[in-house]
Amino acid sequence: MKKYIYKGMAAGFIVLSGLGISCNVLDQDPQFQIATDEAFSNVVNAEAALNGLYNEAQLVYNWRVQTLGELASDLVQSIDTWDSFNVIDEFRQTPDNTEVDDLYTQIYRTIDLANNIIAFGPNVPDLSQERINDMLGQAYTFRGMMYFELVKYFGGIPGKYGELGVILETEPSIGISDDSFQERASLQDTWNQVRSDLEMGESMLTESRASNFLSRSRLVKSAATAMLARYHLYLDNWADAESKANEVITQGSFELVEPFAAIFRTDFSAESIFEMHYNVIDFSGFRQWYYPASLNGRGGLSFHVPFEQELLARQGEDERSDLIAFNSAFGGVYYSTKFDELQNASNVPVLRIAEMYLIRAEARAMQGNIAGGLTDLNAVRNRAGLGNASASNGDELLDLILEERKFEFAIEGHRFFDMTRTDRAIDVFTDIPRTTGSTTYSIGDRGRYVFPIPNSEIFTNPNMVQNPAYR
Repeated sequence: MKKYIYKGMAAGFIVLSGLGISCNVLDQDPQFQIATDEAFSNVVNAEAALNGLYNEAQLVYNWRVQTLGELASDLVQSIDTWDSFNVIDEFRQTPDNTEVDDLYTQIYRTIDLANNIIAFGPNVPDLSQERINDMLGQAYTFRGMMYFELVKYFGGIPGKYGELGVILETEPSIGISDDSFQERASLQDTWNQVRSDLEMGESMLTESRASNFLSRSRLVKSAATAMLARYHLYLDNWADAESKANEVITQGSFELVEPFAAIFRTDFSAESIFEMHYNVIDFSGFRQWYYPASLNGRGGLSFHVPFEQELLARQGEDERSDLIAFNSAFGGVYYSTKFDELQNASNVPVLRIAEMYLIRAEARAMQGNIAGGLTDLNAVRNRAGLGNASASNGDELLDLILEERKFEFAIEGHRFFDMTRTDRAIDVFTDIPRTTGSTTYSIGDRGRYVFPIPNSEIFTNPNMVQNPAYR
């Protein structure tokens, strides 16, 4: 983790940016920087610290953690002059990429705030044990989610690819000393940290909250369970992946919403297990990047032509193909309209029930339960307007599931990692044409299944080791 003087929590201060307006949860005067001993000196300040954690997490899920992976896949291309995007699109990102640096930094900022809640939350006076446990559950779950994002981008998966995990920060960052500059943990230890945090969060979180808004915009037990299902999927723990996904599906609070577009046109629908809340003040950036200038966007991202053609071929059959629109600029491209609210105020689903069905389907396929896997797959297909698929063996079913995930979660950040965790990227991400490029591009090297550690980290921490493909 970079040890700058200002890093979310540093030099004995906690930064609670935008409190009182962020997340629209607390009605209080804004507080921006207070000493750590003051931050947890009373209930109001402790709640403000928790609110600040959500504020930081908003900046992880506002578009960046989803979009950098999609750019490195066969779904999304960069069509403007933003070089930090263009090089990712062409599989030639380097350690000086500012977008990669911003992602890395923002995730650690979020971890640091979670660490402070975990460290100081239990000692808040006049706070009930039930509320303390709930606050800690949210902090542990967010920390597990952040380490999951870090290790999938910058580390790898044990036994599959990658050399090292990431630096594990589990204590508040207060000041700088020789101990500040840690080495990267092993891959296994990093994934163990993800699991430990998520399981701790799951054990402490409340089942639900006072309203539908709070139950879906704030972490509850089912969100931690859903993240554990995703964790086990990546590590090929098939029985555990099926079990955790099944817990969420049978919990009863979530359902596959129809029509498909309603997921993105209705805040906090029954589809959402956890949805990051945005508004005109705390805004997401999906619309800005995808919508063209004629519709008050930047228009820097569109679909790769092969995927665009697949979507167009499904129009009238697959509801998901309707969430695209034509942009006459840049030679005529198609862009996503999933997130369409003006002023970039669309909420962003982080975990939704369709993913649990497809995780359970994949887990069942890998355990030889073809009929059960098809039932889950077809539930998602039917919701989109498609008929039932069929498969005679697990390999055929896995192919169908990964294809379904491509259409179901387009621009939501799954495609690159679906292809790397199954080791298909080396073949699938080959000869991909870019609208604004002069040739086609291929990933070419399994070392690029992970992104580079940013140079700002390399230059700051003498103990940091760069990923092999970027040395």
